[in-house]
Amino acid sequence: MNWIDDTQKAINYIESNLTENITADDVSNHVHSSTDYFQRTFNIVTGLSISEYMRNRRLTLAGDEIKNTQAKIIDVSLKYGYDSPESFTKSFTRFHGVTPTAIRVSGSSPKYFHPLSIKIYIRGGFGMKRKIIPNIPELSNYGNPVDCLLNVIDATFAVAGAGKGPDKGEMAAYSGMGNRFVWKAGAWEHGCEDMESIDTTPFESKIRLMKAMGWEAKYVEILRDKDGKPLNYDNEQIRQDFIDAIDRGYPVLARNKDHYKYNIIFGYDDNGNKVISKDAPDTVAVTVASETNIRENWEDTIGDYIVLKGKTELAPERERALGLFKLITGYARRTNEINGLKVGFAAWDSYLHDLEFDDFSQLSVEEVGIEGRMGVFCDGLCQIYARLEPLPYYRSLAEKFPEWRDELETAIAAMDICARYAEFFWAQGLSVHKKDWEKFRDPALRKIIADEGRRTYMQKDIEAIEQFEKILEKEGIE
Repeated sequence: MNWIDDTQKAINYIESNLTENITADDVSNHVHSSTDYFQRTFNIVTGLSISEYMRNRRLTLAGDEIKNTQAKIIDVSLKYGYDSPESFTKSFTRFHGVTPTAIRVSGSSPKYFHPLSIKIYIRGGFGMKRKIIPNIPELSNYGNPVDCLLNVIDATFAVAGAGKGPDKGEMAAYSGMGNRFVWKAGAWEHGCEDMESIDTTPFESKIRLMKAMGWEAKYVEILRDKDGKPLNYDNEQIRQDFIDAIDRGYPVLARNKDHYKYNIIFGYDDNGNKVISKDAPDTVAVTVASETNIRENWEDTIGDYIVLKGKTELAPERERALGLFKLITGYARRTNEINGLKVGFAAWDSYLHDLEFDDFSQLSVEEVGIEGRMGVFCDGLCQIYARLEPLPYYRSLAEKFPEWRDELETAIAAMDICARYAEFFWAQGLSVHKKDWEKFRDPALRKIIADEGRRTYMQKDIEAIEQFEKILEKEGIE
């Protein structure tokens, strides 16, 4: 069985060094084999040459980075081993079917070649039951918890639906991610950007998203006593929910207690005494692979979970879109707080007021910095930057419903500008590095940032909302 183990070791080595200048010789040396011999072994096991596997994975990560970050295309090409932009564009287009620029401009989803995982399972004995759902995609975390959750949901849909999941831009729209702004005045705590932060009932945002994507699901929140014992659900019920879903080919979205991040449970072993999870990175990561973990005594750690039950019939898209516009405009104009949080334009006002008038004079540099006050303001910037996510979906609506085209095109242009507030913020000489944290103390600098936020970026957000309201008015919806 050494050739199976060696191939997996080689894959792990490749995955850890995709941005390094490694060759087939390096990979073969890592498993202590001659290149000619191991090339044949690798091809027999995977159906690919070593160079093909590395090229597929590098182009996958390059596509993901171009779509989801603002990195320059020339920098991405160099990062993944291409000597010139021309050779990168040629290989990229052959792999993805579109150019790097087209991916970035259109927001379309790049092609994804998942890391290979090779295992041999031996079954028998006294009939211990196990099940693994294959081909779970890698999960990424770009710093916005809503985006991280959408990546998990997208991967779950793709596997459960035995194909491509819903369009990411569409999910960003119906989750509310693409048009939300939430702020807790003067609190200086992270969490405003969590999807459920403005839910008025448990799982409200997730139920709406699942329904909009055509899925029925079961939602369970585990209530526990002071000793951690479940009050409303016992461990056997939890285990059976997970086993039933995985047996049907549906991964489970699960979150540990006291943690914001959902992960995917995609397998179980030993009759459910162990589960297998794919976990997104805890820190912001573009190319870091998600982790696969085997968990024991796992029922005691679960905080809440979502179990897919099956596909449902979707409402007509026109009806769904109008409902979305009504939801977005309602939140934007809301004046009362939700769970102690301001939303929409009230959040904008509060955010910009705190940015201009917050007093940092008694705080240490660390308390001011990226893990302190500046970091909380970055939570707000992440929410605003997410205006870019639903734009491809709004463009598709403009094509399908030409009577809305003028309003949608105006809204798209306004949101595109609004999202750039983060760029203006950082262009003032601030950065995540400690050497720049002291600058954030300067009230004159923060006044410049706040004034421009009011004058330009908030006004563009208002303009976009006004366009959605015009569409609702056209359709006779109050």
